[in-house]
Amino acid sequence: MTTSNSIMTVGTTVTPQSKEATAVAIQDLLQKIDTPYIITPYSQDFHNRCCAVALERGYPMGSDRTAPSLLPFIPSGVIMACTAYTHIEDEATRIFIALYTAFLVYVDDAYERDNERVCVFIERFLRREKQLDPVLDSMASFLLEIPVHYEPVAASIILTSTLNLINASTLEFQTKGMKASLYAKGYPEFTRKLSGSSETYALMAFPRSIPVRNYIQCIPEAVTFIGYGNDVLSFYKEDAAGETVNCISLLAGCQGQPKMDVFKQLANDVAEAHVQVCKILESDTEAFQAWQKFKDGYVGFHTSFDRYLLDDLMN
Repeated sequence: MTTSNSIMTVGTTVTPQSKEATAVAIQDLLQKIDTPYIITPYSQDFHNRCCAVALERGYPMGSDRTAPSLLPFIPSGVIMACTAYTHIEDEATRIFIALYTAFLVYVDDAYERDNERVCVFIERFLRREKQLDPVLDSMASFLLEIPVHYEPVAASIILTSTLNLINASTLEFQTKGMKASLYAKGYPEFTRKLSGSSETYALMAFPRSIPVRNYIQCIPEAVTFIGYGNDVLSFYKEDAAGETVNCISLLAGCQGQPKMDVFKQLANDVAEAHVQVCKILESDTEAFQAWQKFKDGYVGFHTSFDRYLLDDLMN
């Protein structure tokens, strides 16, 4: 686990006071949504099964760090599937969720290294042309499997949400250093909705056995919970790294407010979104229970993944 002293980088705004305020706000959020701070042990067994499926399908899984490979990103998917989606009984679907997450984290990493390959992904995907990156080429074929696990409407939304995330990655890269206009009130929310594939992870929370009509009305609030929840739970990591092109920084710039004030407001919005989801689903026991399990597990994904430095923050 990285220590607080080692993560302080040039441009960071983390101070002992802001660190404490961030920890208190997150503790308050977890209390409001009735979710414990739990670290789930890593499942090497599930990891091995995911790797076996990836190898069987011919995805690049080499250990040579100089060559594109999905292998380093498998752990992020394993943690996601073993926290937020343990209630999904079909193992093939949970492996699909794990590999999907691994591909998304790869995209996030790839656009930092070679944005050109990510920029042309959608164009080549629509034309069914070979991608410029072997992992992205595997991702293009992987996305065609979405309808195997989700019914048509959900599958279509999952695909468009995924393509929006890829666009958002490119947009974020191209707008680094862009000054936030005080008049661009809707821009942070616009970029937030594009990024994160929140619609995907919201729809994946409900087993295919539950009809879409039983939960579809909660998806906007679920998207708020997932998207802003990630912003809140990753705020400390991003602030420590001095990141400025993220939702909280953009909101602070556009609203002319301190980032900590925006952070606290988003934490309140996340809690309220959860309350609204529960009210919408209260008449369907199965959908309600699926959401509760997902909600706890989604927080558990962030607390179990050292990427977010929450152990450093909370201790």
